[in-house]
Amino acid sequence: MKASEALKQVLDAVVEAEKGGAKDLSIENLKVYLGHIAAVVEQDEHQATTAASEEQVNRQFEVWKAQLSADSAMNVELFKATTEAGQTAVRSAIVINGGAAATMLAFAGNAITKGQIVPGAPLLTAIGTALLWFMLGVGAAGVASGFRYLSQFAYSEWRRHPAGRRFGTATNVISICLGVGSFAMFFVGGIAAYHAVVVPMSP
Repeated sequence: MKASEALKQVLDAVVEAEKGGAKDLSIENLKVYLGHIAAVVEQDEHQATTAASEEQVNRQFEVWKAQLSADSAMNVELFKATTEAGQTAVRSAIVINGGAAATMLAFAGNAITKGQIVPGAPLLTAIGTALLWFMLGVGAAGVASGFRYLSQFAYSEWRRHPAGRRFGTATNVISICLGVGSFAMFFVGGIAAYHAVVVPMSP
């Protein structure tokens, strides 16, 4: 009930009493009547406030659900992107180091076959050093791939256990270090190959 409706009821009651021949109103009866109307108005206002509060809570709950769904989808996509980036990096490390090692082997084999280099020559030793770095790079990338698998396994199977999460984090860090080391070995091997081919060596 609105306040205006309550006032209208009081006014109507006074008019009806006047029509009934009443010249004076009992204060006690008026107080009881007004108290009853005030209680009805207060109850209606409380119900309206409760309904508005429930509607606001429901609206906030729907907003929270939408935000949670969006955050979950974003986290899943970020996890997929991170996983794919790591996999691509490891594959790239294997390819570039493997390609460089194959190139060094082909160069050394061709030079030995044509008699341009004899086994034990300083040039061949320098090429072998570069080849060793490239082979280590391939090995580091392969081991990084294995630790990457262990990390994903730990996160998926033991994510609810603190020890499992720590193991997953440790293997992930090791995988990253090995991947970075593989790229570093490629550059070291490249520098060694450059010095072996370009820098003159004494026989």
